[in-house]
Amino acid sequence: MKKLIVCMMLFTSMFTYSQIFSIDDHFIELSDYASVENFSENTYFNTLDSLQVSYEIILDSIPMEWDFQNCFPTCHPINTYFTEFLSLPPDSSVYLNGHFYPNNTPGEGILKMELSINHGLYLDTVVWHAIAETSSNINEQINNNQEIEYIIDLNGKIIKEISNNRNVIIKYKNGDSKMILILH
Repeated sequence: MKKLIVCMMLFTSMFTYSQIFSIDDHFIELSDYASVENFSENTYFNTLDSLQVSYEIILDSIPMEWDFQNCFPTCHPINTYFTEFLSLPPDSSVYLNGHFYPNNTPGEGILKMELSINHGLYLDTVVWHAIAETSSNINEQINNNQEIEYIIDLNGKIIKEISNNRNVIIKYKNGDSKMILILH
C-alpha cells in the first residue's frame, strides 16, 4: 500500500509541473546591407502565469564596429548586456527584438540572450544570427537568388538591372515582397 501511495504522489507531482512561459522563436536569422542604419527581427515572449524575467547577453560575437540593441518590452540603450527583473502579468505576449547597427561594416555576428525567469528558477535562450552584406555587387546577388520572382520599380515596371540611388521592390516566389533603396 505504501508503494502505491508513493507512486501516486510521484505521478501527481509530474502533472502539477507546468510551463509558465513560451518563446515563439529561439533562433532568428536576419540579414541586410552593411550600409543600412540598422536591421532587426523579433520574436515574442509569452506568459502563461505571472512571472519576473530579466536577460543577459551571454555571447556577443559581432564585428567590433557593430552595435546592437534589444527591445524587451521597450528598447534598451545600445549595447546593453543585462537588465533587472521585469514583472509580467499572465496571458501576455511581450515583444522581444534584436537590432543590429553594422555601421557600414560588412560581416556576420551572433548574439545569444539568456532569459532568467523567476530569479533563475527557469532559464531559456534566444539567438540572433545577423549578416550585413556589401551592396557593391547587388545585381549579381539578385540574379543568383533563386527565391526572387521579379523586381519592379516604383512605377510597377519589371526591371532587369538595378541602378544606384533607386528604390525597387523585390517580389519573392513565396509571395513576400521587400522594398529596398540601392545606395552606392
